[in-house]
Amino acid sequence: MSQWEVYVADLSELPEGRDLELTIRTLEPGIHKYTYKRAKVRLSKTLDELPDQLQVRFGRGQLAPQRYSIRVIEEVQRLPAKYQ
Repeated sequence: MSQWEVYVADLSELPEGRDLELTIRTLEPGIHKYTYKRAKVRLSKTLDELPDQLQVRFGRGQLAPQRYSIRVIEEVQRLPAKYQ
């Protein structure tokens, strides 16, 4: 199980049951901790429904009381292929 974190202005930005494109960062210990990636994900408010967990923070870093389960469907490339 991996742990992820996302910053949002409001919890309404995280609807359940739809594919969303979010910028998430890993909370796994090690050299890649806090690494950001843009990914297509699916969320659920039921913590054991999907394989990973998502912690939510608001703009100034306040931790939201709601946690989600998350599935990373695919990573989205942010740069065009000619620049990679």
